[in-house]
Amino acid sequence: MKRVFGGGIAVLLPLALLLGIWWSLTRLSPAQARAATQAVVTEEPNQRLRQEAPDAPTISFIDSPTPQCQIVDREKDLCAIRFYYLQVYAADTQYIISMSVRIDNRIRGYFSGFFQDAMYVPGDMFAQGYSVRCGPPGSGGNAYLGKSYTIVIRARETGGLSSSNYATVTCPAGLRVTHLPLVRRN
Repeated sequence: MKRVFGGGIAVLLPLALLLGIWWSLTRLSPAQARAATQAVVTEEPNQRLRQEAPDAPTISFIDSPTPQCQIVDREKDLCAIRFYYLQVYAADTQYIISMSVRIDNRIRGYFSGFFQDAMYVPGDMFAQGYSVRCGPPGSGGNAYLGKSYTIVIRARETGGLSSSNYATVTCPAGLRVTHLPLVRRN
C-alpha cells in the first residue's frame, strides 16, 4: 500500500507543478506571457568565471626542503641559513637558465645552467650556509627567538616563464646583552 501511495505522489507532484505554471500563464495578458516565456528561454545557467585555456603553458617546478637557521657563533651573533638541497625541473621542451636565492631581498646565491632539463644544487655547495645575523631575543616577533628572514628561490627557463618558492625562517636568539641602568652617585 505504501509503495502505491509513494508512486502516486511521484506522478502527481510534477503534474500539479505543470498545472500551476499553465494556470499562472493563462491569467497573464499575452504580452506578459511572452515576456515570461522569453525570460525563461534566454536565461543561461551559471558558468565558471575562469576556465583554464587548453594550451596554457606549464612552468618549472622548484624543490627546496625547509631551510634551517643555525647558530654558528653566539658571541659574534652569527647564524647560517642552510638548505639540504635545491632542485628545479624545467617544463617540457624548456631548459633551465638560472636559479637564484634571495634572503631579505638580497641575492645571496645565483646558479646558471646551459641546456639543462633539471638543476640540482647540494647543500654542500653552500659550505657553512648563508651567513646572517641571529638577532637579539624578540627581534623576529617571538620573545624566545631571534630575527626572521624571508627567502625567495626563483628559477627562470628558456620559454620566458619563471617559478618561485617562498619561505620564512626564524633564527635562534644570538647575542644576549643585558643593559644595566646607569646610576650616578653624588
